[in-house]
Amino acid sequence: MRKQQQGVTNSYGVIFACTCGIIVCIGFCANLLAFSLFVKHKSLRKNRLDVLLLSMALADFLMLLLIPFTVHSAVSFSWPLGDTSCKVYQFLQAFSLAASTYSLCSVSVVRAMIVTNPYRPPAMDLVLLMFTLVWAFSFVISLPLRVFATKDGLDPGSSNSSVCLPTSQEHHYQVVLSQFVLFYLAPMLVIAVSSARMALFLHRRPVVSFAGGRSTRRASLVVFLAAGTFSSCWLPGYVLELCVYLGLYRHGRPWEMFHFTCTVLQYLHPCVNPVLYVLLSKRYRRRPDRLLKRNRTRVHPQVISGTEAF
Repeated sequence: MRKQQQGVTNSYGVIFACTCGIIVCIGFCANLLAFSLFVKHKSLRKNRLDVLLLSMALADFLMLLLIPFTVHSAVSFSWPLGDTSCKVYQFLQAFSLAASTYSLCSVSVVRAMIVTNPYRPPAMDLVLLMFTLVWAFSFVISLPLRVFATKDGLDPGSSNSSVCLPTSQEHHYQVVLSQFVLFYLAPMLVIAVSSARMALFLHRRPVVSFAGGRSTRRASLVVFLAAGTFSSCWLPGYVLELCVYLGLYRHGRPWEMFHFTCTVLQYLHPCVNPVLYVLLSKRYRRRPDRLLKRNRTRVHPQVISGTEAF
């Protein structure tokens, strides 16, 4: 019976590994293509929003680099490194998540500033300051959340069965609650306020120019979609934690599938960001076409206005 249960659990591990492998491949390709556009075109590096999008892409790429360690632990039921490496791994996970989340907040705030006041966009110095503060704040809040990260054994009678936990059991729900407030609730409030600010502005003051109005509405829609995908990818995991805390969680196929879905959604978010912000953007889609036309007449980069930033 135990052998059969272990086989079923191992089959879940294989499915989880294959799913995460696909996510990592897609995420790597999408983020690397985004990086290549930033490196190739100097005009992108001078755009205010592109600086913050680069910040988010860097954080998402770091998050993707950590997924193979999680997959190995899920399949082999063991953490391959020591306790110190476990703490570093858990810290980097929290750090990359915080940097990605607060970069998304910065993009929403700057986007709202550009939409509501297109003739006086935020200064590049302010954007660079936001870039620095995002990474510094992410470091500061992630460090205490992973102080109690530990390597723990799954089976007391076996030395080969271990897992890297973000915190000890006695501090688990304090850390989860702190992470919910800092990594989800507070960022969602910032994004919601920025989105509401843009929505009210577009409702009260319709844009005269048809082209400008279409670009502004498209940019606003991207921000709304980003907020929706962020909530959809991370909220189910916190709902699962709440169910465990309230004693509603039961071992069985439905709850295991829910746990599997929550984990996959969290790892899927770093793949969604570059597709949503970069690869689906009209002005970015023109860049790969130019890369394939090197032998033709050189096309000079155009100046993109604030309302055409997406």
